[in-house]
Amino acid sequence: MRNVLKPLVIFGAVFIFILSYSATVVSAEESGCVSCHTSMKKLLQITRDIEASKPKVEKPTESKGEG
Repeated sequence: MRNVLKPLVIFGAVFIFILSYSATVVSAEESGCVSCHTSMKKLLQITRDIEASKPKVEKPTESKGEG
């Protein structure tokens, strides 16, 4: 009985893993994130927009001090 139970448990675990993975893939394909994050053109544009929206920081001027 023990020789049959171990492969059955392993098969069940693998089956559940595959089933849960396929459900995740289906829900990800329906998401808008996948379409943006798999397009290099969109990623570059989003990155440029983020960099343009950051406030400009001026470099500090060096002053004479100790050292």
